[in-house]
Amino acid sequence: MLKLPKSLRKELRKPFGDLHRSVDLIENPLQKQLTEDKLIIAIGDVTSINLVAIGIIPQICIVDNITKRQPIQHNLDHTDNIKYVENPAGVLTEELIETCCESIKEASCNNPIIIEVDGEEDLAVLPCVINSPKDAMVLYGQPNEGVVLVNVDEAYQRALNYYKQLIKE
Repeated sequence: MLKLPKSLRKELRKPFGDLHRSVDLIENPLQKQLTEDKLIIAIGDVTSINLVAIGIIPQICIVDNITKRQPIQHNLDHTDNIKYVENPAGVLTEELIETCCESIKEASCNNPIIIEVDGEEDLAVLPCVINSPKDAMVLYGQPNEGVVLVNVDEAYQRALNYYKQLIKE
């Protein structure tokens, strides 16, 4: 298990990519990404729900059924391919890391995957960015601000640097 040190918490609040007010504003580049069958990973319930609502089906959705520390009901039913993992807040378990890596290899437009996390999915951005193809896009919510669109190639070094600073327990 890898634990987030207190020294990194403030750093990880800074967006890993471009912050947009809404997924509607980035629909065109996302449609192009899907048309070219390039990987899109949505991290977070609201981000995943909003993308599916506008017809953008990410190949991978990572959700924990909680938003802003409150339970959220959603009907993400675009696939029966659902993987369940445990991952407490503030850590990355081997189970979540391995499931992200496996899903990145297996997922496609014809085989989307939902990873349902019992705990918290926030740190999943790190293994997703580090293990995705360079042309992949990762999206996650920035509470009360919008959605962050991460170009994996541009964010790789930063994600790897933070990943290496996690504390092994």
